[in-house]
Amino acid sequence: MTTVPTKYAQAIAWIKTRVPIWSAAGTSIGVDPAQIGTLSAEVSAAEDALAEYLAAVADADAKGEIFRDSFKTARLSASDQVARIRGFARTAPNPATVYAAAQIPEPSPRSPAPPPGTPDGFKVFLKPNGDLRFTFKCVNPPKAKGVTYLVQRQNTPQGPFEFLKLAKGREFVDTTFPSSSSQISYLVTAQTATKSGIGATFTVRYGASNQQGGGQAVIISQGPVVEGQVA
Repeated sequence: MTTVPTKYAQAIAWIKTRVPIWSAAGTSIGVDPAQIGTLSAEVSAAEDALAEYLAAVADADAKGEIFRDSFKTARLSASDQVARIRGFARTAPNPATVYAAAQIPEPSPRSPAPPPGTPDGFKVFLKPNGDLRFTFKCVNPPKAKGVTYLVQRQNTPQGPFEFLKLAKGREFVDTTFPSSSSQISYLVTAQTATKSGIGATFTVRYGASNQQGGGQAVIISQGPVVEGQVA
């Protein structure tokens, strides 16, 4: 810890407080009164310089705010003009000539949004009331917006996959699971408003547990759909 403070205002106040004390004590504390007189002048000069510096900072802050407001206004106006030029170019016979004359770049063609990902990592949880709750993962591309998950169920091994529900998140509950069936498959497909991803299937085995006669549900297989596998 330093004796003399390092912060500007605190150091100046500290020195100004001790200058008269040291000047009065003089040689009794081992200081040269002439040097204390010089220190008094130095701290006064530092105090004046600090006041000027703080005033300059405050003035710079005010001018900086004026600049930022002016810059924002000018930039928004320029952006409006760019939008007008692009709107005019869209209706022009040769848009390229409009952009060349305005010396602004033509907008890049929008790349189509990619399809969503493929669900995986399915897990099953048997609820006390007998319903089955499923969770899963699905890594979707950043540009795939508004992804929902189409859930279909196959009630018999050779039967068709039929609509069960549309899940908004990476989980769903099957409240109509036919407990009389020992094995049922599901098909989950991620989809957006315009595209569908590759679906994934998983099979659940449901049966009685050896512990106190309770039920149990286990996923025995899962994986992405192979082309032509699901009708």
